[in-house]
Amino acid sequence: MTSILTPTEWRQTGDYISFKGHRIFVRTQGSGEPILFLHGFPTSSYDYARIAPLLDNQFKLIFLDFLGYGFSDKPRQHPYSLFEQAEITQAVAQHFGLTKTLLVAHDMGDSVTLEVMRRGQPEITKLVMLNGSVLLDDYHPLITQRLLLHPVIGPIVTGLHLIRKPAFARQFGKLFATPLTTTEIDEFWSLIQYNDGMGIYHLLIRYLRERKIYEHTWLDALKAHTAPLTVIWGQRDPVAVPSIANAILERRPDTHYVPMNEIGHFPQWEGPERVAEIIRQALTNN
Repeated sequence: MTSILTPTEWRQTGDYISFKGHRIFVRTQGSGEPILFLHGFPTSSYDYARIAPLLDNQFKLIFLDFLGYGFSDKPRQHPYSLFEQAEITQAVAQHFGLTKTLLVAHDMGDSVTLEVMRRGQPEITKLVMLNGSVLLDDYHPLITQRLLLHPVIGPIVTGLHLIRKPAFARQFGKLFATPLTTTEIDEFWSLIQYNDGMGIYHLLIRYLRERKIYEHTWLDALKAHTAPLTVIWGQRDPVAVPSIANAILERRPDTHYVPMNEIGHFPQWEGPERVAEIIRQALTNN
């Protein structure tokens, strides 16, 4: 496998833009037609570190960390919102002069993408969606996610830093079909811990409440959109189960669907070569 950057190297080769007084981490790699990458909860753009070197010879890859995630600012008592993350996505696109873009999204990034799609700017010309719980009826949250969503327990869990690395490793590790190494756990943990990110964990996950309210509006936007759509779905995902992908297919029967049978919630991490090739084909085909 092509060697990948460490989280520290990922940060050191990135930059920041300003959004309403907050610093948003952005990073570019490669040259060619631009692809905008949107990550999920609770991690960061580093989720794409394994596929970046497999695509940068053909595309300009643009990554960002949403507010509250990774190396972006993590303000306390902030009303984190999918709508604001969509606005941040638009600001990043504008920063790089994108009125049209190819887009790859995963997990929470799927929902942000649908709001960007609803807004119409930047214009998404082709879209690749990876595992994400865009239909909450079929969403199976982990125990830690249920606790964090509780209005009383959630702030206690994060305020007292009750989620330690061993508990994180057990819960987060369930999302992968192939066990993570100790180094990989350390790297993902470091991204969440950066700038005391654990202290706002319960605020970040509130995006699920917005998704419940607006999911049909967003799915309607996806149904009405004409951009070619490719869906890559790890079939061993215990959270965003394959029936969610089926719900997307019902709304967009023209979707190119690629199920990955031995992959969990993070196809781009567990199957980077295959995912990179699917993305390349999806975004270059007419």
